[in-house]
Amino acid sequence: MKPHGWLWPLSIPYQAVVQTRNRLFDIGVLTSHNVEASVISVGNISVGGTGKTPFVIHILDRLDQLSGSRKVKTAVISRGYKGTGTGTQIVSEGKHVRGTPELMGDEPVLIAESSKRTVVITDKNRLRGANVAISAYKTGIIVLDDAFQHRKVSRDVDIVLLDGRNPLGNRRVLPAGFLREPVSSLARADLIVLSKCTGSDEELKDKVDKLSDLMKKPVIATRVIPRFWHRVNQGEIQAADQIAGKKVLAFAGIAKPDSFFNTVEELGGEITAEIPLPDHCKYEKKYLDHISRQFVKTRSEWLVTTAKDAVKLPYILKLLPAYYLDIGIEVAVGSEILDEKLKKVLKERQTIKTANSSAK
Repeated sequence: MKPHGWLWPLSIPYQAVVQTRNRLFDIGVLTSHNVEASVISVGNISVGGTGKTPFVIHILDRLDQLSGSRKVKTAVISRGYKGTGTGTQIVSEGKHVRGTPELMGDEPVLIAESSKRTVVITDKNRLRGANVAISAYKTGIIVLDDAFQHRKVSRDVDIVLLDGRNPLGNRRVLPAGFLREPVSSLARADLIVLSKCTGSDEELKDKVDKLSDLMKKPVIATRVIPRFWHRVNQGEIQAADQIAGKKVLAFAGIAKPDSFFNTVEELGGEITAEIPLPDHCKYEKKYLDHISRQFVKTRSEWLVTTAKDAVKLPYILKLLPAYYLDIGIEVAVGSEILDEKLKKVLKERQTIKTANSSAK
């Protein structure tokens, strides 16, 4: 979204409400509840586009690697944004993906498909969802997706993502800026992640050091790494650079579609047309007709989109040569800091497990 500076008078009451709510949590009038598992929260203070979903998938992978032979059951609790389901919805029990993007939202389904052994649950009441994960699936570590503002569940590690290309924007809260909370709220964070970074390691280290000194918090920097192109609904996989020289029609229904289009061009794809769609887009007939017409009109060889969009594509587009980009996360600066936080969570989990065993 674009900030509208002239709306700054409306930001004053919005910020007052946010700060009052946070203060009520800080002094205990509003309560944060403990659960019988270690908890990691991944969130942001801005509206959309910081790369939370791939980062959640990355930390699930790291938890699996760091736990070694002593595997721990993980679960992701999401509110299921834009999904039509109500109550507690089981997207995956850690074996099979049951959920649909229409019912449970695109991001939880993408997480479930990417992290097969992780339980994924959607529930607007994160506390209820977490307790279901613990009681029904014996979950040891809970990852709360997009939960920095959702303070009803206590957490062991609070991680906040900022877009590394423009971390704080104009520093104003909604609607004059794109911040959900004032910058001062970062004081609650245990770790700040500059995501989607570009530039050399030296440049990123300088940026990380400056922000860490300013915020008095540990800061790390990550990059997006394009890995493969997957043919939608097919088994075909091609290396990321295989798009070079191909005429492609690119479309994306994410918060910042330009970032995807830029990646396609950086990989050498010749974009015949760019079709930005609304964030969390539902693929209605008008969008499908437009994409199909443009594909024929531009004589493109491929349709290309994001993994988040791919989980929602209807059958008609799957008949075309449609590919989605599989991306990974590289921690360019501060990988040891992230691992230290995750090891702390694993240790906390072992402490809880030991205490529960002793109580029996």
